[in-house]
Amino acid sequence: MALAALESCFHAVPTDAIAAVVDCVLASSSSTSPSQLFHALLYSDSNHAAAASLSHAAALCHLLALLDRPPEDEDDDDAPLRALLWRVFLPLLRHTQDNQLQHTIALMCDAVSTNQSWDLLGATILSLCIRSSAVAMDFSASDHDHRSIVYHTGEDPPLPGPGLLPLSKATVVLASLLQHTLERRRGEGGGARLDALVHNLTWDLSRLALKMFAHGQEYRSCATRVLLQPLLLSLTDVSCVTVEFGAAQFKLSRSDFLESIWSLCLSLLSLGPAERLDAYNILSLYFSSLKLGHRDVILGADEVQDYDLRNVNEFWDEVRRGLVDKDSLVRKQALYILKISLNIFSSPENDGCQQCSRRRSATLPGQAKLNTTMTKRERWAHKEAKSLGIGEMNQSGENCSSALDRWKVFLLLYEMLQEYGTHLVEAAWTHQVVLLVESTPRSDFSNHISSGVFHAQMESLEGIFHWMAVLWERGFTHDNPQVRCLVMQSFLDIAWDRYLVCAQIVPRGFVLGPLLRGLNDVVHHKDFGVRGVYDSKTIKGAEKFFGNFAQTLTTCNRVHLVLSLASAAKQDSFGRTGLMALAFCVASCACQPDTHDLPCASAGKERAKCNGDAQKAVSTADLLDALWILCERSKQHFNPKYRLKVCEQVIKAAVSLINPDKIPLNQLLHFISTIPREFTDYFGALRLLVQKWFVQKKECSFGNTLLKLIDFPATFVKQTEVEKPFLFDDEDVGAWEAESRRWARTLLLVTSEEQHFKQIFVFLENYGNKLSEQYTTEECIQVKFFIIVLSLIEELEVKDKKLIHENSTISKESSDSTNGLDHSALNKKLAKSLVIVLENMVVFSKTSCSVFWLRNSDDMDLPCSVKGKLGGPSQRRLATSTTSLVLQGIWSMRCISSVVRWCNHYSSDISLYSTLSFLWEFCSKVIQHRTYATEVGGELHLAAYEALSHVLATLSTVCSSQFLDFVEPKQIYQVSKFSLDFLVTSFLDNINDLLANGVLKRSRRAVLMCWKWLCVDSLLSISRGCGENGFQLNRLYPLVSESTLRFIFLDTIKSLENAGEDSVLSILRCVRSVLELLHFSMRNRNLSSLGISYKMVMQFVKSSWVLHLSCNKRRVAPIAALLSAILHPAIFPNLEMHQGNEEGPGPLKWFIENLLSEGSKSPRTIRLAALHLSGLWLMYPKTLSFYMEELKLLSLYGSVAFDEDFEAELSENHEARFEVSMLAQSPDREFTEVFINTELYARVSVAVLFHHQWKQIKDKSTETEALQSGKLFLLKLLDSAVNDKDLSRELYKKYSSVHRRKVRLWQMICVLSQYVEDDIVKKVTSSIHTCLYRNNLPSVRQYLETFAILIYLNFPTLAEEQLIPIFHDNEMRQQALSSYVFIAANLILHSRDLAAQINHLNQLLPPIVPFLTSHHHSLRSFTQLLVHCVLSKMWPILQLESSENPVFERRCFQDLKKYLAENTDCVRLRASVERFLDVFNPDTSGTPSGIFSSRPEASDFECVPVSVMERVISFLNDVREDLRQSMAKDSVTIKNEDLKAEMHHGEDKTDKNIVELLEPSQDALNFQKKIIPHWNLDQPLDIDGHSVVGDDYISRLLFELEGDDELLDLALESRNHAVEAIKQSQQQLIVVASLLDRIPNIAGLTRTCEIFKAAGLVVADKSLIEDKQFRLISVTAEKWLPMMEVPVNSVKVFLEKKRLEGYSVIGLEQTANSKPLDQFSFPSKTVLVLGREKEGIPVDIIHALDACVEIPQLGIVRSLNVHVSGAIAVWEYTRQHRMGLR
Repeated sequence: MALAALESCFHAVPTDAIAAVVDCVLASSSSTSPSQLFHALLYSDSNHAAAASLSHAAALCHLLALLDRPPEDEDDDDAPLRALLWRVFLPLLRHTQDNQLQHTIALMCDAVSTNQSWDLLGATILSLCIRSSAVAMDFSASDHDHRSIVYHTGEDPPLPGPGLLPLSKATVVLASLLQHTLERRRGEGGGARLDALVHNLTWDLSRLALKMFAHGQEYRSCATRVLLQPLLLSLTDVSCVTVEFGAAQFKLSRSDFLESIWSLCLSLLSLGPAERLDAYNILSLYFSSLKLGHRDVILGADEVQDYDLRNVNEFWDEVRRGLVDKDSLVRKQALYILKISLNIFSSPENDGCQQCSRRRSATLPGQAKLNTTMTKRERWAHKEAKSLGIGEMNQSGENCSSALDRWKVFLLLYEMLQEYGTHLVEAAWTHQVVLLVESTPRSDFSNHISSGVFHAQMESLEGIFHWMAVLWERGFTHDNPQVRCLVMQSFLDIAWDRYLVCAQIVPRGFVLGPLLRGLNDVVHHKDFGVRGVYDSKTIKGAEKFFGNFAQTLTTCNRVHLVLSLASAAKQDSFGRTGLMALAFCVASCACQPDTHDLPCASAGKERAKCNGDAQKAVSTADLLDALWILCERSKQHFNPKYRLKVCEQVIKAAVSLINPDKIPLNQLLHFISTIPREFTDYFGALRLLVQKWFVQKKECSFGNTLLKLIDFPATFVKQTEVEKPFLFDDEDVGAWEAESRRWARTLLLVTSEEQHFKQIFVFLENYGNKLSEQYTTEECIQVKFFIIVLSLIEELEVKDKKLIHENSTISKESSDSTNGLDHSALNKKLAKSLVIVLENMVVFSKTSCSVFWLRNSDDMDLPCSVKGKLGGPSQRRLATSTTSLVLQGIWSMRCISSVVRWCNHYSSDISLYSTLSFLWEFCSKVIQHRTYATEVGGELHLAAYEALSHVLATLSTVCSSQFLDFVEPKQIYQVSKFSLDFLVTSFLDNINDLLANGVLKRSRRAVLMCWKWLCVDSLLSISRGCGENGFQLNRLYPLVSESTLRFIFLDTIKSLENAGEDSVLSILRCVRSVLELLHFSMRNRNLSSLGISYKMVMQFVKSSWVLHLSCNKRRVAPIAALLSAILHPAIFPNLEMHQGNEEGPGPLKWFIENLLSEGSKSPRTIRLAALHLSGLWLMYPKTLSFYMEELKLLSLYGSVAFDEDFEAELSENHEARFEVSMLAQSPDREFTEVFINTELYARVSVAVLFHHQWKQIKDKSTETEALQSGKLFLLKLLDSAVNDKDLSRELYKKYSSVHRRKVRLWQMICVLSQYVEDDIVKKVTSSIHTCLYRNNLPSVRQYLETFAILIYLNFPTLAEEQLIPIFHDNEMRQQALSSYVFIAANLILHSRDLAAQINHLNQLLPPIVPFLTSHHHSLRSFTQLLVHCVLSKMWPILQLESSENPVFERRCFQDLKKYLAENTDCVRLRASVERFLDVFNPDTSGTPSGIFSSRPEASDFECVPVSVMERVISFLNDVREDLRQSMAKDSVTIKNEDLKAEMHHGEDKTDKNIVELLEPSQDALNFQKKIIPHWNLDQPLDIDGHSVVGDDYISRLLFELEGDDELLDLALESRNHAVEAIKQSQQQLIVVASLLDRIPNIAGLTRTCEIFKAAGLVVADKSLIEDKQFRLISVTAEKWLPMMEVPVNSVKVFLEKKRLEGYSVIGLEQTANSKPLDQFSFPSKTVLVLGREKEGIPVDIIHALDACVEIPQLGIVRSLNVHVSGAIAVWEYTRQHRMGLR
């Protein structure tokens, strides 16, 4: 019971009082000994609960000290202590919180120290903690690291008892024990046992920490946070740790531990981001622990020869990597490591030990200016550098600063990028880079190697540039784009070409990595792509740098460099600008002069090795592959001009470094195929360059590449050498075709002599004559032969089309020669060779095509178990053996068709007719063949249709009278009906049956549908071609009857909605062909007479629209085909198709509405629609009346989207060019094509339509409906201008959508001015006046004025009738009057009739003259301009004699004319608008060419020129600004003089001056009371100047004045008392906010300063307190806070004045010497200066400050808002002085 009470007492008293309590207990009880009480407390029943009490442990420790020590020779002299450790301290350590753990360990160490039983501590608690840590990390008993730990074995705790400790608890206990033992070792001197414990524990913890570093992140964090610092402290106290394991002795030096830590960190740095951060944390803590006074720990002191971290290259490399890491935490850690390591590594003997060379001239731009006159910005940068703590470099030229100074410059620049404001980077970057680079050391590469790695960092040129690369890379990735541009420009501006080999010293890793990524940043290429120029200043600078970088490299190294550059396009994603920059850099490196691989200077060799230039040889084939990728990447950018420049640079690189003769032919062909063929075809921009590459040695007529190209056909057909028959499919044939096409293109690109083709012609004849032979082992030879022939013919056809396109027309017999090659002769010789083998081709084809007619057999069925390839791109459902036979038949017919087409053009051999007969028979047989009802039979018939499509395409191009001879004998049913009509119907019946019988899979039916419409289109083209050539004029009936055409039309309607995207073009072309033939046979009939009803057309239109919407991509060819098919001349003139009914609009009206609605999202759709519709409307003006809304939509259309691939698709895609050519063309094609790829095109097309329609009206070549349509459209637009909600708005922003629509509307109205006649002129002018009266921007108003002038020129009598009353209307708006003055002046100047001109002059000029004195500045100036112009030009005809007083009137006008001509201001005004006065031209201002002109003064905004009014307003604004600046300058001068005058009063008046400054000025207290007498002010005065008013009145007046004076004195006295009370309660803090310009920030500061009772707030302009936004935020604070006005230019003078008054001037800014706000004590009299919102405090004001303070920041964002910063600083001042306020 007593023991329990004692334990309760322990809990109730503090730990320090436990000993006294125990002593009292022992003293009060003589029967109780310390031993008895010790054992009683130790083994009490409540021991488990008591063990958790620190007081209980303290009592036991005190009793332990009182126990009698047993003799040392006894076996268990430490039994009480052992029991205490196990039973009390172990549970206590387990359950004690971290805040009490140190007390527990200190108490335990006291108990151990008392008995000097340190070995027992190691055998118990330490051993248990070590084992706990080992088990937590899965150390096995046999682990070598485990056995190398001293305390890995020891005593086990008694049972039952707690087990092992958690890892976190065990490591904390170990670290704390090490700290306490070290403290006792230092204080008590310890002893052998304590020294042994410290050595052993240090050894074990070092092994344990290294093991934890190599484990997971949790273990590394624990070791770094808990173990590392005590270990480092222990290694600081113990020079060398020595441990023994049996007979072996081991030592651990500080150098060894550092090497182990670095090795582990190095392995972590090579892993992921988390491991890298852990490594930097370890190094940071390591360096932090050794920062003060322990340099020898890093250097190794006596073991420096073993390991020296400062001479480890990897250490500096990793620091550099960390400084540019993406993670901001890693960057901060790396910067900290660099700073602290420099502090530790640097020593006086290391600083300046290397002499520096004399400065080199012209190293950087601006370097020469340091000693000469500097610009304002350079002076600012120089001052900024000095203010940030950087000493000025020695300018004598003898020596430069030491490495320590260069480190300071580097750290300053890096911290600028990392922490400081953007304005500091912009101010001091180039200046500091000059200081860093120009300090070129004298030591060369070999010297700095011998002097050590640390000295090489800033003592060698290579080292300096390695660290500069860190700055550049960090600058390239800066958050602020302005900083990125500044850093990039400063790098590219370095004069590398005049700085010896400095460009090569730039690290290659930086050049190939960060620099290329920086060039890919779009912010460096702001001028890229502007007006079609794909270049920029940055690209030019990069090109120059890479040229210098590769200038002196050997050819091998240059090849490797170019390969690395080109491979970057494969590794990284480059944008448009980045890819262009990369291409220029590649070409710049490649096009340097050859440097022979001769031995270079030793220094150069060492630099090359250091920079990584010593590379293995690179094959030119690998280089060509890399260039191929670069060229391939340019395809993602559609603009042809862009791709041309990229490909040009790539080819230049290839020409410089690659010999095509050493490249495999297949690879070479692949490379050429990536270049767009329009660049290498005839007249292509790159053709000559590529030819130069292939024929590099002109004296060699036959190069290896040419020989390989000539031998290609023979090699190609023999590539497959197998012992058994070779089976192939579509995929194989596709690959062969692609390879052959590449060969044909390259062959015609390379060849320059006709003799090169002789061997090819021989090949064609030899293999062609052997076609009928049976090849047993090489069945693919025939197909490959056909592919070669077809590729060669197609390439020659492309060449001919190109020549025809460029040269307009080329006669068959004309000799077209390009580059020495006679193309006409070559074509004829090829035709001759092909005619020779044509017969054998036909024989082979007859045999191979027999597969199409095979009957189905069991061996041809396709079982489900068939293995192998099934088809290819077309997925043929045939066995591979059958597929090979089918492909032979298809390619034989395809080749024969192409040969016939080619030979028909260049030869008239009789064998062609037999071949044509064969082709016709083949067509007839395929069409009339019935399909077998099996899948294989359907697939064979599908293949026959595929071959048929190529045959029919040829027959449609060789229409002749002989062809009709083939057709006519085939009449079967009717004598008067041609066989072609029968074949068309038979073809449709059979192919529709095949589609409907279900034997083909769905995907195969889609393929068949495509072939179907291709064949139909070709069949119809045969009839159309014969009709166009006049071959059927003598026939009684057309080749295709109307019923057949109607049948085809109905079939297309059924197929449209279900057609696939691949068959869009073919089916739409069929529709167009049907409509053309119907149109030809219609004559004067309409569609209904042919059986095509209104309902059928509606169904056709809607089905076509469904097909259009189903297409995923809006390609040019399908859109154009849709327009030409639906809006066809056969349908469009029919008004019934446009008129609406009860069911809705007509078919074509419905289609056009939907088309234009969809076109608002697709720029190319609306442009093509405008092209086609404008042509149709011009041909059929009767239809215009149905489309007023659509015309308005086209007129107002505008899209900011730039359809860049539109032009590229037209240039590259033949189908697109053909379909666009089928559209109805604009009447002024040359003019409209200028705008084809702009948003103006739709508007221009409509304008051209109505302009040319008016010409036809004048020529009376069109109907009256055209005139009515023009009037109707004009009135509709005017109605929209007056009544439309948006178009009639008066308030709108410049360049807004409303502004743009208004401009477009009035541009079109100006074009329609010619349609105004007597019946609508009054309505038109009424609308004009309404719009002129409204407010509009000058760019809109000038079109209103132009339209009004054009109307009044046509109706001169209306001018005087309507304009003169307006001039006399005093309520007219000034803006409207300006427009009417302009209208009247132009009417006077441009009247077509002299009488009308004189009348206008006499009637309109006088009302204008009074406006010369208008109070409205713009109207006055505008009138002066125009009146002077009128008087100058019309003075000779000015009829002044007719007036009543001609002399007086003439003199008045003469003086007026002279004044306007000679007055200085008027002359300046005229000079500013000189080019713009003659903008109006009555002949062109209302025409499309006049409105949509490309005048130099026209802006990019809607083709709008700058108006005269805009120039006048701009001139007046400039004048006002000059006046305002002059007044502000004068005001500043006066203010500065006042401030300087006040500064001369002396310090004895300081308090008085402060009071005067803080008090409101006398002007604010005194005021003038205006007295307005009630009598007439014009009454006469007497001689003495007194009024004649009576004395009584004067007496009363004086009495009233005296009374007012008394009231005023009372008011002033009361106000002075209030001011004094306010002043006494104010703090002596003045906040200077003159540099701020944003009203919300100033208003917020006003409120803050008033709340904390600041003495005053200084602003630049006090008038801002009237601003509504200011009042909303300040909430009347300005009424209670003294506010002073000090302009920005007077701030420095104001601060000097305050300093003389005893104030301390403190700036809130981040500088090199700024102090943290929480560590700064504000003086009582403080002037707090705040900086600008972005730039901060300027340098000149920083120099005027007494100190700078900054707010400590913990986050990522670099700065606070200036109002928030100011509020924090004001509160900190208030907090520090709040006791004084109380």
